Amino acid sequence: MILEKIAILRDLTFVSILLRTMLAMVLSGILGYEREKRHRPAGFRTYLVVCLGSTLAMMVGLYVAQYTGGDASRIAAQVISGIGFLGAGTILVTRQNQVRGLTTAAGLWSMACLGLAIGAGFYTGALVAFAGIWVSIRFLHIVDRHLYSNLVTLYVVFEKNGDVSRFLSYARAKGCAVEHLEMTRIKDSQDKGTVSANIVMCFQETMTYARIVEEYGALEGVVFLEML
Repeated sequence: MILEKIAILRDLTFVSILLRTMLAMVLSGILGYEREKRHRPAGFRTYLVVCLGSTLAMMVGLYVAQYTGGDASRIAAQVISGIGFLGAGTILVTRQNQVRGLTTAAGLWSMACLGLAIGAGFYTGALVAFAGIWVSIRFLHIVDRHLYSNLVTLYVVFEKNGDVSRFLSYARAKGCAVEHLEMTRIKDSQDKGTVSANIVMCFQETMTYARIVEEYGALEGVVFLEML
């Protein structure tokens, strides 16, 4: 809490405003660049603008409170609730009934919180939170991939219901455990529907995408197979 004890950085001075703005740009730029490299919907510029905007909003709240005696947290509260609309726009459901964009939405929300901390002059909290967010988005996916290396989610389209049972029986005979199954009937214009399924399978060994397609995509009744 050393920075917070320096009067020129604690109060709203030109130096503190400049430092808070630059700190918001640097921290959000680093996190945004990481998301940009992974081709996520919200990347470098989005993260930077969101963090800068929330930093400014917090400083405006402090400025208004300083000269009018109002509540500095009112503007911050609006930022927290308002960022939800931006985050919701990055969340989508694919045709395979998979939800995408949750991490991006959470990242934008955390950027708003980070900006508020910087704008309020809570430098220690902002830096510690930045480190935590950075580790989360940069390294924890490696841990996740290691823990679930043999867990695969497949989107499969079958000709009829009976083909699903045949597919699952074949998988179990190979020693593969079916962790989750979600089926949806797809109807065409002639009311001759196929069946789609999201199947979470745990293989005994690491399976490449090419091997899964070659082995399971060639089974009778399988129209389409994709690894999610």
